[in-house]
Amino acid sequence: MEFVCTHKKDNKLTRWTGEITSFKGSERWCEFELQSRGSYYHVIIGKHDYGHYACVPNWDVGCELADYADTFWNTERLSKQLRVIDAITIATAIREIKGLF
Repeated sequence: MEFVCTHKKDNKLTRWTGEITSFKGSERWCEFELQSRGSYYHVIIGKHDYGHYACVPNWDVGCELADYADTFWNTERLSKQLRVIDAITIATAIREIKGLF
């Protein structure tokens, strides 16, 4: 599944694509792999009693998420541990995964 990411900085819009190459799980939890801009991410997302979470073990990343569709907030959380481009890519993929449930 291919998806498009965007980033606006200083009135310049940058676009790139990502591709989810594998997916398994359900709305309660899932894991998927994605590739974009020469990088590979193994992402695990899920729900717990107080909300949602994401882990990217191959990048040593873990954080709380808002709703899976909230790319703004999720990007903010992920960008505390990743470059903003990587955070946008993962947050966009999480939004796209929601459509598979």
